[in-house]
Amino acid sequence: MICFEISSDEIVRTGVREGGRALVVQTNNATYATTAQPEQQFDISRLRARETGRTVLVAATTGVTAVVTPDGSFQTLPQLTSGWINAEVSLRDSWTPAVRFGGLIDAALGIMGLVAVAAGLWVRRHRGEPAG
Repeated sequence: MICFEISSDEIVRTGVREGGRALVVQTNNATYATTAQPEQQFDISRLRARETGRTVLVAATTGVTAVVTPDGSFQTLPQLTSGWINAEVSLRDSWTPAVRFGGLIDAALGIMGLVAVAAGLWVRRHRGEPAG
């Protein structure tokens, strides 16, 4: 996947469901090299490794190059540093609950949030408090 796709739940889940045994993210963060964005993207990659049970390989021309294992541990190169990482990569076929049920969990939490907001508005209205 390309850099911004790592933040998309469905793109990542689909990649694993369609046979992805590891995740590979290529990125060029030159525009963001002196900001927090490359580290944020790396943190998302660490989350995806844990969530999917897959090793995540991040190849960055100017951002954070890394190998992230399914337990979240990692090897990195510092930003703006050329080089390589030599690491053994485990390939997995099994699905984590996040991959298998992630969309359902997202929907359930969204519905629960809407119900909570509606209940709060209903209580406020029936107490005679202004709604806004």
